[in-house]
Parts: sequence; structure tokens; C-alpha cells
Amino acid sequence: MCGIAGVYRVKGVDDDTGVVEAMNVRLAVRGPDGGGVVRAGPVTLGNRRLAILDLSDAGDQPMWSADGRCVITFNGETYNFRELVDELGIDRGRLHSRTDTEVVLLAWQRWGPQALSRMVGQWAFAVYDTAEATLWLARDRFGEKPLFFHRTAQTLAFASTIPALLEAPWVPRELDPDALEEYLTLRYVVSPRTILAGVDKLPGGHLLRADRRSMEIHSWYRPQFHARGGAPPETNREELGAELGALLQRASRRCLVSDVPVALFLSDGIDSNSIHACLRESGEELPTISFHPAEMARTNASPVPASWPGSGLHLDLVVANHERVRMMVPAFAALNEPVGDGSALATWMLVRAARERATVFLCGHGGDELLGGYRLSQDRFRLAVLAALARIPGSLTARAIDHFVYGAEGTGAKRARLLGASASEAPAAARFIIHRPLPIEDLGELVGHDGCFPTYLRTIDELYARCGKDAHDLDRIQEVMLATFLSENICSFADSMAMASAAELRMPFLDRDLVEFVLSLPHWARVGRWPGHTNTKLILRWWARRHLPKDITKRKKHPFHAGSIARLLRDYGETIRGYVLDVAPVRRALPGLESWLSRPPDHFLGDRGGTLWAVLALGIWSGAAGIR
Repeated sequence: MCGIAGVYRVKGVDDDTGVVEAMNVRLAVRGPDGGGVVRAGPVTLGNRRLAILDLSDAGDQPMWSADGRCVITFNGETYNFRELVDELGIDRGRLHSRTDTEVVLLAWQRWGPQALSRMVGQWAFAVYDTAEATLWLARDRFGEKPLFFHRTAQTLAFASTIPALLEAPWVPRELDPDALEEYLTLRYVVSPRTILAGVDKLPGGHLLRADRRSMEIHSWYRPQFHARGGAPPETNREELGAELGALLQRASRRCLVSDVPVALFLSDGIDSNSIHACLRESGEELPTISFHPAEMARTNASPVPASWPGSGLHLDLVVANHERVRMMVPAFAALNEPVGDGSALATWMLVRAARERATVFLCGHGGDELLGGYRLSQDRFRLAVLAALARIPGSLTARAIDHFVYGAEGTGAKRARLLGASASEAPAAARFIIHRPLPIEDLGELVGHDGCFPTYLRTIDELYARCGKDAHDLDRIQEVMLATFLSENICSFADSMAMASAAELRMPFLDRDLVEFVLSLPHWARVGRWPGHTNTKLILRWWARRHLPKDITKRKKHPFHAGSIARLLRDYGETIRGYVLDVAPVRRALPGLESWLSRPPDHFLGDRGGTLWAVLALGIWSGAAGIR
């Protein structure tokens, strides 16, 4: 786990050592165990290392191939690197190190880009081939590891974080107005754009190739559901559950590869508890660490039932409200890019408190998006009801349609969208996303005009449009969720908040083989048609009946967040508003911000609270990054 950076001179050759060294300084928190810069013709590569595998100097980066042809700077972990050694037919005794980085470089030299599909793990890396004078940038399937870049006719610069990329003096520091509208609407910016003009991010599952003649980006992986045929659910749910459990156990064990201590972040939900059960059943007992906001701690709720073996290892973290407000500044300043989610602050506090116990932490992220969690059974049911109500004129149905069908159109146009859509297309007609987007009226107030917003939710339309024609309604919902909420929100802040404490988060539910199995499942194995929290992630629940205590499989999960932002605003309003209003570029870009923030705290209950988190993250991050 590291931070990477580099500059490629598309035309001419220049000494960019100083620039990349400055990038490395900004990345030092991601890699406190060492750093290096290598110059190879038109390319200068940098790396800051967090030693996870092979703690000796043999794992230092950037790393050259044995024949001196290729050099790599690598960020991440390849959990199956020992399997790749066997596939390559290499004698392990002839390897220079015990790192996955060396194996990835050997795999790249043997298979080229085809090596990516063989790799299991999370990564972002750059490889320069001196013989072909070609630079390759690659990112893992879901974008667990970040990679930002800026290109001109002369240069291609890249780094693990936007603040590090900004150390290149030619990279602009201005907010992008269109991206800012999307950020306020969704609380994140969808790849390939970022919040800054001229700065892009390589999307998850994509590969960039650059030489002196051209630069091209293409997708090497895209998750799409392709349900196989099968018997009705009641006849084979036990078999399907057992197959999922076996894959989750292998995925969890894969995530243990490490030469430093490993622990498990344990919530009260079924995902992390399933990882816990899989590891216990395979003979592994990890320390478990849990987060309790102060108001939750008063309920004495515990993620682990008293009867659960090993529960004595788990640690609660109780944080008072005034501490959360104070910690917003270092937490949001540490973001790779702005993301508006209070869970980012909770994650920062949790990793920071747990860092003395371990360097690597497993977590249940990805389980909801992949298996169909959250409130998807309720939302699918509502969409079906809305489609039926669209045929009934009247003010009552108009209000429901206007509230749950997102977009800038009037009620009549929204009704027409629903009426023109098939049952499987209803999510696209409603532009469904897991969190309600910021209403266009609020967006207009923030940006200072109430005119037309041609890009409002356009990205969501584009993502739904690329779903397969035969895709089920649930398939469409989840494919869009994987491309947005998982990749751009959860993976983004999870990496930022872990690396801010020089720690690594690993997500067994995003294991290559487990994901491919779930993508092949019919919709009835994931989410049912009727509302209810036990009618989601069905296949995991089928397995859990035999492996988890009943109270874990049946109870409703408490959300993982940093407390009510409305309550924090009520008690610490002046401080919170100052975090944003004192940042000149944000205030200029959002002339209506002061008025919007002056609303009573209860205005920010519910979905608007998410936008307030986004505004806070943007203000603090922009000030720390030196945005102009």
C-alpha cells in the first residue's frame, strides 16, 4: 500500500525529479516507510511506501524489472500474488523480494494488460516500458485505489491524490462549475471528471496507454449482471448460499496476506459479521474493532452478541460531538478528493483510534452494493407502485411522482417517463439512485441562479443507458450503484481515511471470484419484491442461517455515520459555517451558500444533511489543497 506519482513528457525531455519529489512529500502519509524517485528518459516515477509485504528494503519502489526494461510504481495489494507466481512458472527462490509488486511486474512483462484479469486485489499502478517508450496506468475493478491525472500537449502528470497532483505547477487549481453542480447534486463527482477543471481520474476497471504519438483510455473490466438459468428459489437456495459462503471464506482468507497485524472492522450488520464467521470457521480469529457514536453508546447496543465467540476482542470507540466538529478539519483535509458523506469522518476516527492495533483492516464495504442491500426491496416496490399510479390522474399521484421521480422536468413530463417505460426500465425513468439527489431548487439557490441546468442528473441517465437491453430492473439499479455510490463515494473516502493514518482497508466482498458469482445470480437471489430489511441480500441470509446468530440476521443495521449533522449544526453552527464560508474560492463559486447555510438546523435533517456534509468536505478540502 503506497502513494504513487509521476510525469511523462509527451514531447521533449525535461528533468521532473523536483516536481515528483514534491508530489512524494504530499504522499508521505500514505507511505511513511520509504520513498523513491526514478527517471527513465521522458518518464519520472515516484513512490511512497507503506510496507505490508516484505518489510525489507527489497520491496522499495519504484522497482525495476530484472532485465532493466520496465519500471513500476505500485499502490495496493495483489492478494493472489503467490498463485500468480505458480501460473508464471517461476521458482520463488529466484525472486528478488517477497512482495506482490515484483510479481505484478513479472506478470505484466509476460501477459501485458491481460495480467489485470488474473489479479485479485486492489491497485493503481504505472508501468513504463523503456523498449517501447510506453507508459501504462491501470486501476482495479471498482476503483478501490485512487489515480488522478492531468494532461496537456506536452505532459501527462498523475498521482494518488489530487493535492499531490497539484504539486505540478502547471496543473490548474480551479473548481469546475459543471462538476461542482454534479458534486452538490450527488455528493461526489463521477469518473472521469473531478471537482477541478482539467483534472481527471482514471475510472475503476480502466487502463490508460500513452506514448509519444497518442494517449488512449479503455475499459478492461465492467461489472454487468448476467443471470444464469436455474430452479425456483425455494429449491436451491441452500446450495447457492453454500457456494457464496465458500467464496466469501476464500475471499476473506485472501485478504489476510500480510507481514503486519490485521484486524476486522465489525458493525452490527450482516456483512462484516459474515466475514468474521468465515474467518472463525477457517481457524482465524482477528481482533475486531467497532465504532459507537456517543448517542448510540447510551443504548448499550453492541455489534457482537454476548454468545458470539471472540466477542471479548472487540473495542468500542465513543466520540463526543465537540470532538467530531474539531476532527472535521484534519479528516476532510485528508480526502483524496472531496466526498460528501459523514461516514468519512467516522471512518477517519475509527482508523485513527485502531491504528495501534493493526495496519491492515478488513471491512464489509461492498456487500450492500453487490448483493442488493440498503432499502432496495422497499425502493423497488415503490417504483412498481409509482408506475401503476402514473396511470391515475390527480394531485395525490402527482405529488408522489414529483417526489420520487428525480429530474428537472415538471410533473407531467415525469409521469410520461414512467408511462413510457417497461417494468425493467422503471429505475431509469425515475433516475433512481440510493440517496435522493439535491433538489434543483436548492441547487439553484447555491449556485446563485434559478435558470436551466442542462447537466442535472445527466450522468445518471448515461449510466442507465449503458445497461443491457435485457437487464432486469434490479440489475440496472445495482450496476448504476456500483459505478456511483460504491466507486465514487465509499471506495474514495475509505481509501482516503485509512491512508490518512497509514493504514490499509480491504474489502472481501469485492473479491474477483465472489463478484463474478454474484453477477451470475438471478435477481430473486439478491432482493425480493416485498419491502423489508430481511428481504435484501437474500443469498447471504440463506447462508447466514447456519452460520450467524439469529439476532444478527434479523435485526436492522444501524447506519455507520458520524452523528446527526443537524444536531451538530444546532450546537456548533458558527464553527461549522466558518469551515465553508471562510474559504474564498468556494464562496465565489456558490454565491448563495451563506443564505443556504443560514437555514434552521432542522432544514438539514434527511437528505439535505448529506449535501451539508458535501459542502463541509468541499470547503475544508479546498482550503487545505490551496484551491484558488
